[in-house]
Amino acid sequence: MKVSDMAIVANLGEMKVYEAKPRDLEAEAGLKPDFIKLDLLNSFDYLAAHQKLGDVVTDSSGRFASDAGSGANVGEEHNLENQIEENLIRNLAEDIAKTLQSHNPPRLFLALPETISKRVKAELEKLSSKYPSIMKSLYRCLDEDLVKTDKMKLIDFFREKSKEC
Repeated sequence: MKVSDMAIVANLGEMKVYEAKPRDLEAEAGLKPDFIKLDLLNSFDYLAAHQKLGDVVTDSSGRFASDAGSGANVGEEHNLENQIEENLIRNLAEDIAKTLQSHNPPRLFLALPETISKRVKAELEKLSSKYPSIMKSLYRCLDEDLVKTDKMKLIDFFREKSKEC
């Protein structure tokens, strides 16, 4: 990671955007481009990820005649949890794309939990026609949830564990 690179760590609940800044004058002059610190540029909270399904669907199931003739049938099964997760993934990818479009970093280091990493990257590829700078700046990826990790340790995580996207 070098000066002016960007690091994004995210999960379904939040996203943090960091920019690599020089740690001292030598790094700023380009003599030590790897001597950096991460400054928080922006933070996003996705409230839908923190809600319980009972908060979203507050009404009890309706009373329909059952097939057996007595009792109640709860109706059709729905995939509300899956729809909420897919919406969160789309919103996360859109926010990553907008951030890259506005800051235009030379390289992006991206950390996402393994459970959503492939789906977010697929959404980013879909958005690449609308935001052409996405795929060219995506440099290294890490399939771990590092949102709660100290920003000084993030640099080491990306240097040691990250792989090409």
